Amino acid sequence: MRRWRSLVAAAALIAVAGLAGCVPEEAAPVASATSTPSVTVVVPSPTPSPSVSETAASVASKIPASCDDLGTATSRAETVGGLTAQHADGFVRPAPADATTVLSCNWIQEEAAAVLLIVSTASDAAVTQGIAGLASEGYQCQAAQDFGAQYCARPGDAADSEDVIVARDDVWIYLETVNVNARAWLSDIAAQIYG
Repeated sequence: MRRWRSLVAAAALIAVAGLAGCVPEEAAPVASATSTPSVTVVVPSPTPSPSVSETAASVASKIPASCDDLGTATSRAETVGGLTAQHADGFVRPAPADATTVLSCNWIQEEAAAVLLIVSTASDAAVTQGIAGLASEGYQCQAAQDFGAQYCARPGDAADSEDVIVARDDVWIYLETVNVNARAWLSDIAAQIYG
């Protein structure tokens, strides 16, 4: 038993000697309660509202670079997935006076079905004038509630065909279909560009 006491005493002595080497460091001075805090107030400068032409430019910038990127993949596949893409340059369709074609897409299935889509840009004033002149060409126009554009449609020249124009700001979308219902896809395209 004496041996256990000696071992416990020796262990305690070693522990005390080991702790004796631990010396606390001096703490860095802390600011007293009498110091005055500094406060910086940042006042944001007012952000100017975009002009009408800046807003329109942002709409035109949303036009996809390829026919393969129009609308959603699902609605595009449902509309033109079974058709063959064709060269689409040179089509002349209703458009504003100063329109520039940005994207022209054409899909066909022999003589059975076809979809022609032309996306153009023009000045806001020319788009507004172009919409006003569509009634004389047999189009009926109304405001589209889901993307804030004018939606104009008329029966096409052939049976089971339709011509549709969606226009707002500086973008004019023309869609001609034969034996294809492309309205859901057109709605996706309009939301993509105008949304």
